[in-house]
Amino acid sequence: MRCIFWNIRGIANDKTQNRLSKLINKWDPDIVGIAEPMINPRDISSAYLQSLGMSASFYSNDRQNSAPNIWLLWKSTVSTPTLLQQSSQQITVEVEGCLITVVHAHCIYVQRRHLWNEIKQISSFNLPWLVLGDFNAYLSILEKCGGNRPTAAALNDFRDCISESQLMEIPNTGFVYTWWNKQVGRFKIMGKLGRMLCNAEWCSKFQGWNYKVGSRICSDHSPILGSWRPMFQGPETCLSKFSICGAPILISRHCESKLGNSHLGHSIFIRLGLKRPRLL
Repeated sequence: MRCIFWNIRGIANDKTQNRLSKLINKWDPDIVGIAEPMINPRDISSAYLQSLGMSASFYSNDRQNSAPNIWLLWKSTVSTPTLLQQSSQQITVEVEGCLITVVHAHCIYVQRRHLWNEIKQISSFNLPWLVLGDFNAYLSILEKCGGNRPTAAALNDFRDCISESQLMEIPNTGFVYTWWNKQVGRFKIMGKLGRMLCNAEWCSKFQGWNYKVGSRICSDHSPILGSWRPMFQGPETCLSKFSICGAPILISRHCESKLGNSHLGHSIFIRLGLKRPRLL
């Protein structure tokens, strides 16, 4: 199983279509999630999709009076996914016994709470589950460089969603930040907005699953490219519930040494630190 997500910022131009073609030809994904295509799904050429080896049919979300902002495509050789849920911020399908949720979260954190609630509901399915996309949210202040700091409320909402949904971070390579505002100097802002998360069942089924953050071309967002590499097996290839509990502890200690206690953020660091000995 291989998956690609890209906040493409417009798919109608030749340059972007050529870039997408190269990504798909190189990585041969089974599932492709696209955010902000900025055109009506009817306006994309079926011949273009088929030239990529993708099905001419695909799912897009319903945003009532606005054009869909999420597309979910699949390889022509993959069984047609079953659409389970869709909203203005996510599409969830079942394919070959697994759940895949593609998200494009709202830029306002209060509106993202609708998405967090949807993710919590989807977590009740007892299936391997991958969540990928543009979350427009951070797990720590270290995931953003420049601009205003993420608010404590926004950080805590995202952390609580991941914790309550029994999701975990996936190892990744490539660029640290997935988004850049295309400014320089003191106006430059970069952040980790795109990512992949999974549950323990996905991690067990696809041992060695990881993703790469690609270079930003044609868009201010990097594509993220997920793949299963069976040759990398072992307890450290996919973060477990135990190891993810250790991550906030390391982050909090780093923040403490660099910024002081007043900047540590939410008490989730303390709560997870207290829970860790019990889990281990």
